[in-house]
Amino acid sequence: MAKSNAFVLAHLSDRILVLPGNHDVCCLGARMPREGLRDEDLKKAVAGLKMGRQPTKFPWAQRPDPRVVVFGINSNNLGNMTGATNAMGRIGYFQLKALAGKMYKYRNVPVKIVALHHSPNIPEAETAERRGQHPMGPLGRLAHQVPTEQRHGLLLLCVAHRVRLVLHGHLHMKEDRRVTGVRIVGAPATTQPVPKSRSEFPYYRYTVQGAASRVRTAYRTVTV
Repeated sequence: MAKSNAFVLAHLSDRILVLPGNHDVCCLGARMPREGLRDEDLKKAVAGLKMGRQPTKFPWAQRPDPRVVVFGINSNNLGNMTGATNAMGRIGYFQLKALAGKMYKYRNVPVKIVALHHSPNIPEAETAERRGQHPMGPLGRLAHQVPTEQRHGLLLLCVAHRVRLVLHGHLHMKEDRRVTGVRIVGAPATTQPVPKSRSEFPYYRYTVQGAASRVRTAYRTVTV
């Protein structure tokens, strides 16, 4: 509670938007009885988000600047049954439908950014190697991936509504690539040191450029 009060008093809730990840809502063990698990998982996230004065209904749309709209998605596999399913992603038809409506509402805003925890594009081994990444095996992709139809639906919405940037975390990897013409940036965990360093911690900085309404990203580190 003291940390959440400090967060609010520092006015960070006015400058930071927070999305829940799988570790915020999903249980690692087998769970019985199964009834009501989705609601229980969501309540965990909502309680924490409320303490930080963050949006709790998904998808949401926030306007930090007249030129910018940020869409937030809950991509967690709520109601997961075992440790094998807690890291899987899930957006769902109704959330995609609501997102489409919000994108249409803000269709005239020049810079649209979509944020979610899970990656909407985990490359297969050949593509990962071409990008200079360590490839993830089939089981690893299955355990961390958003279902095919849902991630394809999200990317199609981004193409149709000219989304400038899709931001995600989850994989603890520094990524920046284009998929179907959509720029997707994966942020490393800010609480995890840079590889081979015990004192440097990473983060991305995003800058919207004036009249051009372009988004620039810069990878930064801070020494602790």
